[in-house]
Amino acid sequence: MTRKTSFRRSIAVLGVSALALAGLGGSAASAAGPAPTKVLIQAESGGFFGFVKSPSLECKSERTVILYKQLGAKQRPATDQQVGMDLAQANGDGYEWNMGNPGLHSGRYYARAVRTPTCMPANSVTLRAQQ
Repeated sequence: MTRKTSFRRSIAVLGVSALALAGLGGSAASAAGPAPTKVLIQAESGGFFGFVKSPSLECKSERTVILYKQLGAKQRPATDQQVGMDLAQANGDGYEWNMGNPGLHSGRYYARAVRTPTCMPANSVTLRAQQ
């Protein structure tokens, strides 16, 4: 094998290696997937509020939170009654959503941060409405 042929093979191997590494880097980023999210809920004076938590800023700030009335034994956002919606806003050291006092009657309620392309959905625990 000549020096020229050996050099060309080395360049080809380096090129293939670089492409393989670039492919691994892209798949590692996509394998990480959407960021996890947590939604907290509290009841106060006939209303509900809480916080959205996530390691990703875009999963907390301006995140849509929907308040549901739980109709059955389990949370089912597809069939439970939607009773309010808010966007999480910066408040102190957290990102708060607040439904105020929507005049809800007795029942069980929970909050859900909806899925976005970069954020996982999350449901809070279920609370009873205060009267």
